[in-house]
Amino acid sequence: MANSIAAVEHGAVRVDAALAGMGAGAGNTPLEVFIAAIDVMGWENHTDLFGLMDAADDLRQALQDRPVQIDRETLTLGYAGVYSSFLRHAEKAAATYGLDARSILVEVGRRRMVGGQEE
Repeated sequence: MANSIAAVEHGAVRVDAALAGMGAGAGNTPLEVFIAAIDVMGWENHTDLFGLMDAADDLRQALQDRPVQIDRETLTLGYAGVYSSFLRHAEKAAATYGLDARSILVEVGRRRMVGGQEE
């Protein structure tokens, strides 16, 4: 989020943001957090902050069984240079074959595999 604020301060006119961080990857600025921060900074915007907060919490809980967070597996995605769509597949394969999902993700990165959209 700090990068998004700095980018706007230096002339960017668009921010890649996603409600509750539910974008394509970890680089998406959480929209509700960004709006709260720029409100505190006094930047003019015409956004219903509490509506965004409600939607982020209420919709995320209904749609997402794995919270957006940095944990050992999601950190490994970045470490291995692997697209986030591999995470669920690696976790499923790890559970099926008794492996560590991180080992699978690192191997996928070593092979420079490219993922398509979701399935």
